[in-house]
Amino acid sequence: MQFKKLTIAGLLITLGVAYKPVLDKTSTDKQVQVKPVAEVAIYEENNGKQPVQAELLAKIAAGYAKLGQQDKASKLLTSAIQTIKINKSIRIKTNLLEQLDIIYIEMGQYDKALQVAKSLYKYQLLNPNVSISLAHIATQFIQVGQYEKALQLTKLKTYQYSPESILMSEIGLRYAQTGQKAQAQQILAQALQKVKSSRYEIAEIALKYAQFGQKTKALQLLVQASQNIEYPDYIAEMAVKYGQLGQKDKAEQLLTQALQKVRKPNESVFNSRDYYLTKIAIAYAEIGQFNQAIETAKTINYPGSDVYNRQDIYITPEGLVDGSNDLDVFTEIANKCAVAGQYEQALQVIQKIKFTINKSKALGVLALEYAKKNQYEQAFKVLKELDKLDFNKSKAWTNLAVDYGAKRQYEQAFKVLKENVSFDSDKALALPKIAAQATQVEPSAKAAQVLSQALEVAQTIKSRDEKVRIITAIAIEYIKIQQKDKSEQLLAQALQIAENIHY
Repeated sequence: MQFKKLTIAGLLITLGVAYKPVLDKTSTDKQVQVKPVAEVAIYEENNGKQPVQAELLAKIAAGYAKLGQQDKASKLLTSAIQTIKINKSIRIKTNLLEQLDIIYIEMGQYDKALQVAKSLYKYQLLNPNVSISLAHIATQFIQVGQYEKALQLTKLKTYQYSPESILMSEIGLRYAQTGQKAQAQQILAQALQKVKSSRYEIAEIALKYAQFGQKTKALQLLVQASQNIEYPDYIAEMAVKYGQLGQKDKAEQLLTQALQKVRKPNESVFNSRDYYLTKIAIAYAEIGQFNQAIETAKTINYPGSDVYNRQDIYITPEGLVDGSNDLDVFTEIANKCAVAGQYEQALQVIQKIKFTINKSKALGVLALEYAKKNQYEQAFKVLKELDKLDFNKSKAWTNLAVDYGAKRQYEQAFKVLKENVSFDSDKALALPKIAAQATQVEPSAKAAQVLSQALEVAQTIKSRDEKVRIITAIAIEYIKIQQKDKSEQLLAQALQIAENIHY
């Protein structure tokens, strides 16, 4: 208990917040009393069970900070920090710390963001997902050009899902793109030194060298990573990397080698035959060899084929497994065909998909790829197929709305959102993207018109937390076109809704 108390105290000191200890060894949730922050009507009794509200108040705080109202922003952030302090769930604490970190980055308070990230790091033994959160935060630092801060995060010893060597190589590439080639070269070399024996990491760094313009070095690294590979799935991965470097012949040679290993009468390989064939088929699709990908996939015992013999599984009249979304090689191939512009081939592969959810996702990808090429008649035809499945329909239309927005076809975008997108969560994904697009590329008067239309759709949303997220995002966009009064009005509305969310 003493250790936990010290950790909480250390956390708040790290966050730079003045506070008085409110917990002792006998404290319970009911005994914790927190005074309301002056001029901000947040909940008076914070028992740590309002993480959604805390997250929303932190997002609103970022808006006030961008308006220059730092005091109000600080008061709102206090609520998020208080919830982090009191809530007993490690998952909620770490999720909120990540959100708070991103808010500080958005506010331009990079030192505080780094301090919060280091506080988050302390929880990695209690929540393995902390490694993913730290990698995400490092990526956010990279995106805003804070490369040194990102490098400091890579030095933390984490049980990483995203290895530090790969993050470092990404930072090195960003330095190169800003003209700091000597620094880039140094960081790429350091990234290589971090690698011990991972072929995957070496191959990923090789791609960064290629993007840096050192293709010879990249190929040398791939040769090193490809030596003495025993398992077919690893060979397939290397084949994809060669394909990405434009070495298509070498990629095909490796995939042929992988196939030969699978077909060899070797018990250790044979037991994983279908898994290896799936990896090889997808690798063929990755390098653009779609016919070979399909032929390889046909030799696989269909994933989940045993479900046809189960009594609790419903098979649709079309022969699809209803509700299942098991991994599916044909879905992967269809998606890659669509992205490559091989639409007819994608349609043919989609017919081989046996799971309703997977088929709906593949149809959604195909519809979006048609739309990107302005082939809307074909896109709408594919979307009609989704009506029969009723899975992923709202998400597919959402992607189409965002695509319209990216093409500055705002009327069509909002029409799709109003008429075809059924879920508030999908609208919450689309509206901020469309609004941000308008303020980036349109004159202020036109951008204001688009923001007004976005706000009109936002006001129809029933989910209170999604409404707060959207209104806050739109408010921040109004700041970019110098309409601060409108922004402040919207932030006040978002705050009023958030104050009444108690979960």
